[in-house]
Amino acid sequence: MAGLNDLIGGADDAPQMPDSGYAGSGLSNKELMAAARTALSGNWGMAVLGYILCVALMLSLYLFVFSSVFFVAVVSGMTGANTEAATESMQVVVQLAALLLSGAFMVGVASFFLGIVQEGAARLECLFTGFKRFWTAFGAYFFSTLFILLWMLLLYIPGIIAAFRYAMTYFVLADDPDCGPLEAITRSKQMMVGNKWKFFCLNWRFLGWAILCMFTGGIGFIWLIPYMQTSFAEFYEDVK
Repeated sequence: MAGLNDLIGGADDAPQMPDSGYAGSGLSNKELMAAARTALSGNWGMAVLGYILCVALMLSLYLFVFSSVFFVAVVSGMTGANTEAATESMQVVVQLAALLLSGAFMVGVASFFLGIVQEGAARLECLFTGFKRFWTAFGAYFFSTLFILLWMLLLYIPGIIAAFRYAMTYFVLADDPDCGPLEAITRSKQMMVGNKWKFFCLNWRFLGWAILCMFTGGIGFIWLIPYMQTSFAEFYEDVK
């Protein structure tokens, strides 16, 4: 069964405190974050714009689905149909839409920030990469989520470890247009061997910034999320 040893990478990797900057291989987390800031230099405006557009697109699509189903529910109520059943159906459709669209959005985000790291330029068209490979992105999201949920049936911690294990899946798909969903998951697992603790520490380093962003009414996240995603893209480049 997966446990803490799996998270920190096994006996060959000495566990470190989350603020240690420890790197199981390659650059340290401090160096990865510095590389992310360098990549964002001159690209901050486009990175922030890309993040805002992605959020706006997500909300617009979900709002469209919700509004459409809500309209059907209202009409059903006016015609004497079972309103409770219509409401339940509305919830199912919205959840189904989230399931179908999440993979495409996540691949698009990975492609956008990976472009900043690899090419030194933020290209907004990258945000739609996931929709060009819709079913591949959906398959990656579906199977990775399924595997995480299955691990969580054992204990909560194995589920968290599984989430770190599959964390590079969308970067793999963004980086390799010929890769399939299960292959991307497998490659992510291979990359994260001995690197899960390093990625945990990298996430931990943003906690203080996230707390500060809360005091700005959430506005600070407009800059923090691009910084985080670029750092994750640097992490992918380091471990692939």
